[in-house]
Amino acid sequence: MNDIPYVTIAAPIRNRDFILNHYLDHILNLEYPKKKIALFFLLNDSTDQSESILRQFKGRYQAQYNRITIETYNRNVPPDTRTTDTRNKHIYNHLSVLKNYIMRKVKTEKLLFIDSDILVSNSVINNLLKSDKDIVSGLIYNGYLVDPEYPYRYPNIMKLNERNTYEHITNRSISNAPYTKNQNLIKVDLTGAVWMLDKAVYKKIKFGFHPQGEDAYFCAMAQKNGFELWCDTGTFCTHVMSNK
Repeated sequence: MNDIPYVTIAAPIRNRDFILNHYLDHILNLEYPKKKIALFFLLNDSTDQSESILRQFKGRYQAQYNRITIETYNRNVPPDTRTTDTRNKHIYNHLSVLKNYIMRKVKTEKLLFIDSDILVSNSVINNLLKSDKDIVSGLIYNGYLVDPEYPYRYPNIMKLNERNTYEHITNRSISNAPYTKNQNLIKVDLTGAVWMLDKAVYKKIKFGFHPQGEDAYFCAMAQKNGFELWCDTGTFCTHVMSNK
């Protein structure tokens, strides 16, 4: 066990009490030694029971983990309504500030960002470490609300096209991802949501505003600095996009 890396799992948390217990249960069931895992949760402008849920979890399980950190960073930002206007004016910059704050605080060899509305597979850490990449994500679908019959048309991975704009990657391996367990690494230009960053990356690259999200800015800066971006489509996780 001594030769496996320490991993910090981190996320900003805001008004997630509808999913937070399930989110934490999936983290609790990860197939990785808990003494090699640190958890970092950054509460921000949260008005529901999220803080209470997090603190109950910490009280119950902190002895099993390397560390569980819960901090609060309120910035009085409007809630995310999933509209372009709100996200461009407020959310993307806000999330950049929060994620940059987390990266300044974290010190482990690997940082695994898991958005607070994603339920991860229990093998996510082992799978992403096995890839041996500086930046590698699992796969989620973002299309459950806009295209419920074909949610795989909107995965969390994108490529730059000939017009230098991002477009979703859609192919058979993406649509079959929920039914396969085999590792399948593909090179991408944009990813996020559930992704592992090596310390060499997260201590150098920062998040910032981009009209397609703070992750797009981070990915562009990472590529500019010589880092490649990968996704393991065999590591499929579930994006819970609504409390309904």
